[in-house]
Amino acid sequence: MAESGAQEIIDVHCHCFTGSGQTEIVNRGLARLRQAGVKQLAVMGLVNPELDEQQVWQLIPEGFENLGDPLFNEADDLLDFTRQSDDMLFPMLDTRMLHGQSQTVIEQLFHLGFRGIKGLYLPDEANDLQISSIPATFGISRKEYLRHTWEIFAFAEKNELPVLYHMDASRYGDMMCAILDDFPRLRINIPHFGISRKAFSKILDRYPNVFTDIAYMRPHIQNNPASYADFINHYSTRICFGTDALLYQADIILDYIELVRSLKLSQEVENLIFSGNPQRFLG
Repeated sequence: MAESGAQEIIDVHCHCFTGSGQTEIVNRGLARLRQAGVKQLAVMGLVNPELDEQQVWQLIPEGFENLGDPLFNEADDLLDFTRQSDDMLFPMLDTRMLHGQSQTVIEQLFHLGFRGIKGLYLPDEANDLQISSIPATFGISRKEYLRHTWEIFAFAEKNELPVLYHMDASRYGDMMCAILDDFPRLRINIPHFGISRKAFSKILDRYPNVFTDIAYMRPHIQNNPASYADFINHYSTRICFGTDALLYQADIILDYIELVRSLKLSQEVENLIFSGNPQRFLG
């Protein structure tokens, strides 16, 4: 349990990248996080029906150490971790490696216990993550890729599932608007302040169902805390606490908690970032 009087914290943006061999490390980390007031972690788990090891790493950004299944079949392990954690974990299905049979796979996994969806917009090689595009990886057309993407959004909206969707507003702003126009009831988190605060501000101003998070933003915020504090205060009802930490990296989550507190936000805004907005996004 969290310490008496501890602030309630929900991290909406973590990744699995681990397996049953790391159970002791994960459990120790979760215990430390509980003591710090962390109530829940939304953890993105991958499933890979057909890609080989060379293909799969084309869809993983550099700098992520995978301690789990080498082909990123993480679903079973993440659901096991969720059960062991007394539902401290909120499992979300990372759909980047799904194609073709994805609708059947998604329905099966949500029946087993997944509660949200993670996606990346990867239509070409110019994406900000510098990883392979989905059309190139699967040998499909861009049109087919977009049809598949729309099917996933439709599934999420119909079933009232939260969606965390990595997308660069400065490069794909028009497509972002097309998605949001077609799915106005979708609870969607476009993380990392939409990559570009200037471009993403227009999205936040126009679409009330859009959230964002501070994941992977720590060095940027530390370099310019006053500017980022102003942005957070302006969009205080839309910004969530998130870290991009892997499930075995409790220290990163603790560092991000201190980062938020270092900004000296009002107690009301801090509570919105740590728990109020995450609760509304995750439902």
